[in-house]
Amino acid sequence: MANIKKLAEFLILLVFMAALLSCQSDVTYPTIAPCEWEFTETMNEQIPIVSVTAEQSTITGSVENFIHPCKPEREHALLFSESRIKTHQVIVSLDAIYPIQQLKLTLVNDDEIKKIETLSIDFSLNGIFYNRVVENKILDPETTIIPFSNESARYLRLVFPATGADAYGIQDLRLFLGDGLIVKEETEWTNAFLRYEFWTGADGIFSFNLNGDDTLGASSDSTLFIFSDTMVGDVNPSNGLRQSNRMINNSFAYYDGTTPVSSGLDFVYGLTDEQIPKSPFLPDYYLGFPANNLLDSDGLNCSFDPEGLLTNEANGISWLSPNTDHLELIADFYQAVALKDIYLWNFNEIPDLGVEEFELLSSNDGINWTSLGVRSIQKASGSQEEPMSLRVTLTDLTCRYLKIRILSGYDSNRVGLGKLLFLDSSGNPVFAEITATDQIPEVTGNELTGRLWLQDGIVLGDYFYCFPLLVKDEGSLFRVTRIGLIKVPIVDSRIDFEQAVYRSTPLMSIAPDGGEIYFGAGVMNHTSEDGYIYVYGYKDLNGRHLVVARVLADEFENFNAWTYYDGTGWSSNPVHSAPLIEGVSPELSVTLIPSGAFAGKYMLVAEQNTTSGRIVYSLADHPEGPFSPFQLLYEATEHVTLRGGMTYNAKMHPHLSSYGNYLISYNVNTTILSALVDVNIYHPRFIRVIEVKKP
Repeated sequence: MANIKKLAEFLILLVFMAALLSCQSDVTYPTIAPCEWEFTETMNEQIPIVSVTAEQSTITGSVENFIHPCKPEREHALLFSESRIKTHQVIVSLDAIYPIQQLKLTLVNDDEIKKIETLSIDFSLNGIFYNRVVENKILDPETTIIPFSNESARYLRLVFPATGADAYGIQDLRLFLGDGLIVKEETEWTNAFLRYEFWTGADGIFSFNLNGDDTLGASSDSTLFIFSDTMVGDVNPSNGLRQSNRMINNSFAYYDGTTPVSSGLDFVYGLTDEQIPKSPFLPDYYLGFPANNLLDSDGLNCSFDPEGLLTNEANGISWLSPNTDHLELIADFYQAVALKDIYLWNFNEIPDLGVEEFELLSSNDGINWTSLGVRSIQKASGSQEEPMSLRVTLTDLTCRYLKIRILSGYDSNRVGLGKLLFLDSSGNPVFAEITATDQIPEVTGNELTGRLWLQDGIVLGDYFYCFPLLVKDEGSLFRVTRIGLIKVPIVDSRIDFEQAVYRSTPLMSIAPDGGEIYFGAGVMNHTSEDGYIYVYGYKDLNGRHLVVARVLADEFENFNAWTYYDGTGWSSNPVHSAPLIEGVSPELSVTLIPSGAFAGKYMLVAEQNTTSGRIVYSLADHPEGPFSPFQLLYEATEHVTLRGGMTYNAKMHPHLSSYGNYLISYNVNTTILSALVDVNIYHPRFIRVIEVKKP
């Protein structure tokens, strides 16, 4: 009986509350006349408020009138009562993230309305995570001005005690703009990449001004975007689900800068003879047993080091020929170099397929050759950690080309070699483009999973360059095994990907401390300042650390002209790369800011710790740093709003930005494979970062 009585009382209470709400909804409030108030994003201005809500409390009054920028300060109050918890928690929402200079709060001056005596204030960038900035501030009976140190917020939570049925009143609440950065969600750019047919989303995004000027605010009629894994197909517009989509490993798009972004994008990818979508950039050059494996770091436990140990797996790691007749390996060092030592690791997976005897020859023109003698090389042992098999020391040799002529192998049918390392007279590694007269063309095993993911690049003259990652499956995961270089001619403001040339690079390496170093995550053309192109990357070791290399523009394709910042100067050895700042993402940007609040600074933009959702920036006085501690710009919400959602790889797009107004993107993915049917997953998001104007 007691339970039935309680249920009846509860039902009566529900009816009473419904009646109250009905009465409240019938209340009409006066309309505030339109005014010419304008928000110009200038410091000290009043910030427009979008809404005031209190989920646990009852609000009496017109929120629309309360937040109207032209309302008289002594009119249109809001009352807060009947909180279902011990406090009233009032959420003040803005249309963007603003640096807050101060809050001006006026209480209702009415003996019937209870005064708010203490107030706590929480700030949030995304309405999910809040940080307390004011704790139990004692308020004046009428008006209190609460100063801030230009902390940024899009949402403010005002927390004050709730007692019984008492109503607490706020007569007026105003926020004023401080010095710093405004961050807005750039919906026009985001929606331009929300596509329902053909190209329906991709992982990764980089942009390039095809006239070659990627400086901040450069004019552009044609922008190239490149992407990695891409969804191609159709989307059901009624439910936003992808239908019969196909994934290819890279694609690109063009943006006509003379048109609105909503209509100016043209997406492109390859097609097979059967008109089936395919990746425009293919990994074939790097797969199987090609000669370019010989100078790659994959398979060695330490790069550019004679003490490095070679794995006993050869596919994708070593060179192998299907025959032993008239075989030659030719290394081109781009220009004449002084060589001192050559280190050779013999073929290790099947030792009997190794080289037995070879002749070494040098040349400066690739036509006339000088013999440097015949050498024998012992078999490898087939161990999982095989030391180098032979050291050849040279005296006073300067050449551009070096030839290894295979005279015999331990097997009469096939022959191969494990790895090569060239050192110059200073003991620095020397890189080369290496070719063979023959190699096994078939791709088998795990090499069949090889694909190219595109990193950053640059436009130089009539060519577009980018640094692809060669990725292969490893169990249920994937592994980056190499970084290449793709050179593509630009014809009529388009890249002719069918004419792409693929090259090897030394831009992935393993340092003596075990850290893995990758370059190509971000590229800055700095030639107008000091003649150099700066190529940024990261070192994975107890975190992800920024590293940087540089090269003069006219030597961009000569990897022996590249140098790597070692913390005090520039070294010729990639493994000497020094960590510059910890917590970067594998796609990022560094941009010279010529004017405004950051004039003369280099701004690094990244997503902190890769997938945190925290888009951050850091400043430096020089391209190589030192870099300041990260400052938070924006906290993404897709990990909450999307099934399995995750975000990563933030970066600035300089030529699509302008002075004091920066366009930044980040990627959206999911940890749940089946969730990829949602078209809201797997396309980039954009934000706009704006410097507050000075009065």
